[in-house]
Amino acid sequence: MENQPVLRGRDQVLDALDELLAELRAYAAWENSTLETFLDAFAALLGSIENAYVNSGRPVPDDAWAVVADAVRGARFYE
Repeated sequence: MENQPVLRGRDQVLDALDELLAELRAYAAWENSTLETFLDAFAALLGSIENAYVNSGRPVPDDAWAVVADAVRGARFYE
């Protein structure tokens, strides 16, 4: 198992998904409230995530899992 990659940030994605599930169960109002609009926003945000980081004054994380976690969270409201 020496050659397997370290999945450092995987827990960040799992935490983000847990947060989203909790919000859904609490009937939170999202701008992208259907699966179709959420996935569309997720794809759009993931495709331009560097700009989202620059616009918010944050550096792009080195860990791709952290980027995915941010995109999952951001897809609720991304236009």
